[in-house]
Amino acid sequence: MDWDDGSTVVHDWVNLPQGATIVSLWDCLHDARLVSLSSNLLERSVSLFCQIEHLRSFHLLPEGVQFVLKLESVQSARVVRSAIWPGGCSVPGGASREEESRTIAEYQSKWREESTSWNDFEIAVNREDGDVFYILDAALATSRDGILSVRIDGQLGTGPREGYAAFHEFFVRAGQLEISTSDGKRFELEDFLRLGGTYWAQR
Repeated sequence: MDWDDGSTVVHDWVNLPQGATIVSLWDCLHDARLVSLSSNLLERSVSLFCQIEHLRSFHLLPEGVQFVLKLESVQSARVVRSAIWPGGCSVPGGASREEESRTIAEYQSKWREESTSWNDFEIAVNREDGDVFYILDAALATSRDGILSVRIDGQLGTGPREGYAAFHEFFVRAGQLEISTSDGKRFELEDFLRLGGTYWAQR
């Protein structure tokens, strides 16, 4: 669909407009723990509170500080989970890295994507005695008119209720993204990306 055709179709991650710019957030959010997720319908905001201990320690930030990603003028928030295929996955002994990757990819292709409730997901993330949501990958898409779409993949820990890691992918479309630490320090996106890039470059 052409971006300039005047269509009123709402664009999100599964229907990105032509010319959208996609930036990987892997460097700064991989291995982060999403410790709190809050949304406010009245204020039209979604806030992600992330504990990224390796970045905090490497950059000598205060003990216990969290990174806060606040999305404003939110237009949509949705989440899907992957029902893991129960047949299991066995990598043959002595398999090459390429063969191992292919076997895992074939196994994951048998998983089933299922819709789930955003409210239930938010409750699960915020539950004090619940499982931790570990971020595996993340990306940010920006359209030419400034609308943002964030995609975050991760797993909701392991615990007595699940018995294994439950993989989720969630999306938020918004008009603005603000990044800060819980002690009030603000970051531009480029600065936040640099925090992660500098860390991984030293690994």
